[in-house]
Amino acid sequence: MQGLHYLLYIWLGIAIEASHYRGGTFTWKPVSPQIPNQNPVSISFTQRHAWRRGYYYCNQTTIDSGGTVGAGDICCLGTQCGSLSCFPSTAVPCTDFSVSQDTSAGQGSLILNLSPNIKIALTFTGGDWITLQNGGGRWAVTTQISTYMRADGHYNTAPISAMVPVKLLRQGFSYTWLIPTADTDGDTVKCRWASATATVPTNVVADECAGICNTFPGATLNSSSCMMTYTASTVGFWAVSLMMEDYEFTWQTSPLSSTPLQFIVEVYILNSPCIVGPSYTGARPAGACVGVDINQIVVEQAIFTVGCSGATLTDVITTSPPGMTRGTITQSTSNPLEYTMSMTWTPPASAWGSNLVCYTPIDSLGQQGNTQCVTYLVAVTAPELIYTSYVNGSMSPIGTVMSTQNVWRVECTKAVNRPSTAAYIRFYQSSTATQVYALDASTDTTHVFYSNFTLIFFTNYAWTPGQSYYILFDNGVVTGTEFCGPQSKPILDPTFWPFNIFNSVAFSNLTGMTTSSTTTIIPNITTPAISTTTANPAITTTGITVPSSTTPYTGIGTSSTVRTTTTTSTSTTSITSTTSTTTTTTMPAVQILQPSDIVKKCEQPVIIGTLLSTTVVGAICLVIYGVFMARIAASM
Repeated sequence: MQGLHYLLYIWLGIAIEASHYRGGTFTWKPVSPQIPNQNPVSISFTQRHAWRRGYYYCNQTTIDSGGTVGAGDICCLGTQCGSLSCFPSTAVPCTDFSVSQDTSAGQGSLILNLSPNIKIALTFTGGDWITLQNGGGRWAVTTQISTYMRADGHYNTAPISAMVPVKLLRQGFSYTWLIPTADTDGDTVKCRWASATATVPTNVVADECAGICNTFPGATLNSSSCMMTYTASTVGFWAVSLMMEDYEFTWQTSPLSSTPLQFIVEVYILNSPCIVGPSYTGARPAGACVGVDINQIVVEQAIFTVGCSGATLTDVITTSPPGMTRGTITQSTSNPLEYTMSMTWTPPASAWGSNLVCYTPIDSLGQQGNTQCVTYLVAVTAPELIYTSYVNGSMSPIGTVMSTQNVWRVECTKAVNRPSTAAYIRFYQSSTATQVYALDASTDTTHVFYSNFTLIFFTNYAWTPGQSYYILFDNGVVTGTEFCGPQSKPILDPTFWPFNIFNSVAFSNLTGMTTSSTTTIIPNITTPAISTTTANPAITTTGITVPSSTTPYTGIGTSSTVRTTTTTSTSTTSITSTTSTTTTTTMPAVQILQPSDIVKKCEQPVIIGTLLSTTVVGAICLVIYGVFMARIAASM
């Protein structure tokens, strides 16, 4: 049956030669959004189209050589078009293809120099669609471009969207799926059905959908979430035509721009007990936002899982920007249900802003998984936790801490926010490399706080005296403040943040010093308020400073100079009934320590706002230091 419905699909495309279009989308952005009062305003216009592969052929060689697919003209509508008129062409560099779906897709951009303070419509028309269950005939893909300045003083960037050219739905099942969208300005994006009579503010009526306006009956669209719901009942092909619109303020009723998205839905029959299709399962979580620098090489491993034993992954339909290449689909040797595929890209300067990369897996039964996308935010660097091996570093506390230690902080390379998807801070015991404690930064608002450049977290765990531990961080524990929150890289290196737990028994056996059994420490514990906007000095350790050269942690030893901060504050607790005695005895041979070693030990942040005061620690360190200095003087 699977082979039959694919043969039928290809046959229909051959039988109607003109039915080679499979949908597309437009978007646009200003070349220099933050430069005011431009004349003309340079707009980077991007178009993406999908075609029947049997009509416009594409393979990896086509992609590597920059070969194009498609043909046709885009025309300007309205009295403010000036000399723009119609411009060639919709032929764009091929970026993706699918043998099983018989599709080729491409994306290209060009610069339009427009007058300021105008709003125009650009439209691509042609015919015909593949034979549809409802509607058909000619197509019209239309966008609205505005060169008015926004309230924030910038020129607007339109939303972007993407969808697989042909979405497969199995007859008899109900589906809900997300229409992927992203907006570099961080505007509110709403979705609506396209209209044959959309009005551009210059009193021009623009046709956004031609023969496929409202031709997907029974489907519902949530305008706020851009979620679509449909129960697949009638076998055949349906065309979907949507518009994505952005709003700078929630109270606005007129959008800043309109972005089209058109694709085909195919309902097919499959007689199989397997009802779980394949899915995208990482390594980046679906919906992740990845900050990348211009000309930075991006290599990602996309992971997919088939839903039933006996099924295999036969294809992954991708939606990717120009220049991104895909590797072969490889089955895991340890898990036969899991597959990986590499994606490699070096974004050029023209790719600044949001770039969607979407995956749609297909299994050997013909079942298609949901389209899942990752946003690559080009020219925006993701925040990273700052690493330094020096004792007075950006992490606090480090070195030796008390078993009651419960406050932790680390500086980041830029202002940070809480992640929107699960991301854990994980504590491991060094001797066994086993996880003993974890906090989900995305949901635990009681113990995890974000304060400007600082990540602060509290623990409720009794650390074992004499044991060593280390802290690891999931991908995206901190995110940037840009619209989609570019995510930090994971930290999987046990040497990034190790710490030891103070052992009072071993400490009392230090040569030349004993601790009275009558010593009692009674704390006066207070939990400092945590600021959500600025760093809170009340939870820093006295004397802890960030060195003038700090580095974001990469795990591979690379470094770059980043933010420098000096922070001082005093943490206090109350102490009562404290007694210590020192006796001189004949001592066995001990390890010889230099005075500088003792000074460095005493500089370590033993406690921050916990059950031992810095006054007691300082007194003990002075005693030790005095003993060793006296012995050194006597030997001279």
